[in-house]
Amino acid sequence: KRRCSIITLLQSLLQRRRSCHHQCASCLHNLISRCCCAAGERYTSIYTLTPTQNKYKISHTMTSTTATNIPPPLEATPAPYYSYWGDPGETPGVDVPTEEATAENTNDDSPMQCGTCTDIDDEEAKKYECAVCFEFMDTPVGCGSCQTRFCRPCLERVASQGGTRPKCSHCRAPFTLESIQVDEALQEEMNNCMETVLCPFRGCCKRVPINAIKLHEAQCDHIKMKCKFNDWGCEWIGKKLDLEHHDNHECEFRNEMGRLVNTIREKTLNQTETIARLQGTRVNQMVNTHTRLLLMIRGRNAGNVFDVLAMSYEATCFPGRLAAAKDMWGDMIGHDHPRALAYNVLLVLPLFVCISKCGFWMAIDLSNMAPKHIYRVGLYGMIQHFHVNIVTSSAAGIAVFFLIADGGDATHWTEMHVQGTGISYPFLRDVVALGFYVCYFLFVDFMDYWPGIVLLMCTFSFTVTYSSCVASILEKVNGSEEGTLKKTKMWPSVVFALRYACLFQVCWVPFEAVKGVIVLRLVKHLSLKHFKLNFTVEETECFLSVIPPSILVALGAAVTALDHVAIGNGVVKDWSAAFYAWGTGAAILAFLNVFTHTLFLCGQGTGDAIYFEATNLRNHSNERLQTYNLLPSQRPVYTGVVTFALALFYMIFMVAV
Repeated sequence: KRRCSIITLLQSLLQRRRSCHHQCASCLHNLISRCCCAAGERYTSIYTLTPTQNKYKISHTMTSTTATNIPPPLEATPAPYYSYWGDPGETPGVDVPTEEATAENTNDDSPMQCGTCTDIDDEEAKKYECAVCFEFMDTPVGCGSCQTRFCRPCLERVASQGGTRPKCSHCRAPFTLESIQVDEALQEEMNNCMETVLCPFRGCCKRVPINAIKLHEAQCDHIKMKCKFNDWGCEWIGKKLDLEHHDNHECEFRNEMGRLVNTIREKTLNQTETIARLQGTRVNQMVNTHTRLLLMIRGRNAGNVFDVLAMSYEATCFPGRLAAAKDMWGDMIGHDHPRALAYNVLLVLPLFVCISKCGFWMAIDLSNMAPKHIYRVGLYGMIQHFHVNIVTSSAAGIAVFFLIADGGDATHWTEMHVQGTGISYPFLRDVVALGFYVCYFLFVDFMDYWPGIVLLMCTFSFTVTYSSCVASILEKVNGSEEGTLKKTKMWPSVVFALRYACLFQVCWVPFEAVKGVIVLRLVKHLSLKHFKLNFTVEETECFLSVIPPSILVALGAAVTALDHVAIGNGVVKDWSAAFYAWGTGAAILAFLNVFTHTLFLCGQGTGDAIYFEATNLRNHSNERLQTYNLLPSQRPVYTGVVTFALALFYMIFMVAV
C-alpha cells in the first residue's frame, strides 16, 4: 500500500512540475528504498517515464537483491512397486475387488474407455511387456542382436550400468547406446491397439487401452504415494486420493515441524550454494595462478640475462626446489638447445660487463669535458684520447655482429665451405674469438696494468668456475650427461680470448707469447705421452689447432731470425735471453692451460657438492632445520649461497671499481 501511495503521490507531483521529472524519479527511488529498508529488504528499481497527454506516467520494476534462495517445495513421491499390492504398514483405503467391479465404480464415462474396446488376453499382452521391468512398454526398443523388446529407459540403464562392454539382458550379446533400435512396427501396433487392460493399482477398476496405460498410471488416484516428509521421518504410505487429507489433518510435520524442516532445507541450500561459490572462487584462483605460471613459463627465455641469472640463483642456492619444480622453467632445463643458450649467456656476461664499464667511463669523461676543450683538441685528439674505448667497443660490435650472423644452434658453429677445396671450417668462431680477445686485452690497458691484470684474472676465474658449477648442477637435476658446458658455442671463443689475453698481457714482449704458443703446439703435434697432461686445452684452441707443424716450424725459424737481428742491433742482450723468452712464454701458457682445467674441475666439484648437500637435506634433514617448518626443497644450500654471493660480489666489484 505504501508503495502504491508513493507512486500515486509522485505521479500527481509530476503533473504539476513537468520540468523536474528527473528529480522526481530520484525522489521516487529514495522513498521506495526507505520503505524497503524498513522492511529489511533491498531492491533494485528500474523507472520509466513516459510522456502522455499533459502527464507523465511512471512505470517501475523492482527486483529483490537480498532474498534468500528458497528450495523447491516438497512433493509426494510414488511408493515402491511392492506397496501397490499392500504391505503390513498400509493405511486402509476403499478397495474394490476386480471381480466385483460394476458400472458405477468403473467410471465407464472415462474418456479412456469406449464401448468398442475388448479385454486383451494374457498371451497377447506379454509381447507388449518389457523384458526387464515387465511393465507395458511406452517406446519398444531392442539391442540389435535379438527380437526381445525393452523399455528405452530400462535398456539405457542396462547400458549405463554394464561398464565398458554392456550386454543384453536376454541374449547376452554386447551392445552400445548407439546400437539401440526402436521397433517402429511394434510401436505402431501398440498405438493402434484398442484392447484394454485392467489398471494395476489396487482399488482402481478402470480398463484402459494399451496405448493409454502409461498416461493413466501417471494420473491414477489409487497409486500409492509417500508423504512429502518421508525423508524427514514421516512413514505414511497411502493412496493418492488420501494424500490431501493426510497433509492437512494427520501428518505430524504439518505445523511447526514442517516449518522447521523448510528452514533447515533453506539453510542447507544456502550453505551448499555458499560452499559451491567458494569452491568456484577457489577454482578460479587456482586457474588464474596456473595461467600466470604458464605465462611465466612461456615467457622464460634462455637468451634473457635476468632469466638466466634467476635460474643460476635457483640452481646454486635452492637446487632441491629447482629439481622439484623444474617444469616451471620450461625448456631452459629440459632441452639441450635452451640450456646451452643459457650457458652461453653465463660465459659472455662478464665480457659485456667489462665492455659496459669501458663505455660508461667514456661517457663520463665526455660529459666532464668542456665544449671548448673538445673543439680545441679536435677529432683526431678525441680519437687518440679514447682509442682504447673505441677499439674495444668496435671489437665487441664486430664479434656480436658475426655471432648473430652465424645463426646456428647454441651448441655448434656453422661451418663454411671453401670452394674448390672441399674444406668446411667455422670461420665465424675464430672471428668472434679474436674480437673477444681484443676486448679483454684492451680492458687491461683501460684499467692500468696491474689492476687490469687482477680484474682479468678474476674475470677468468669467475667465468669458468661459476659457469661449470651451474652446468654441473643442471646436469644432475636434468639427469643429462656431463661436460655439456664444453659443447656449447661460446666455450671455445670465450676461453680462447681469456687465456691469450692473459698470456699477451703477462708477457712483456709479444714475441715471447708467440714463442710460447709455437712451443706448446709443436709439443702437442709430437704427441709425447709424458706431455699428455693438460698443457693444451685443445677444444679452445680455435684456429691454432689446425695450423700444421710445418707452418709452426717456419714461424719458429722466422722468430729465431728476428732474434738474431735483435741481438745484432742490441735489442736483445744475447742468445741466452732469447732462449729464455721461449721457455718463459711456454711456461706461462702451460700454466694458463692448467689453470683453465683446474677452474673447470673446481666448478664441477662445487656443483656436485651443492647438489649432494641438497640431496642430503632432502633425505636426512636435521632437527635444527626442522624447527623452521620448511620443506627440504625450500631450505637453502649454504655452499651454494656462498658461491652465488661470491659471484654477486664479483659483479658489483666489476661495476663499482
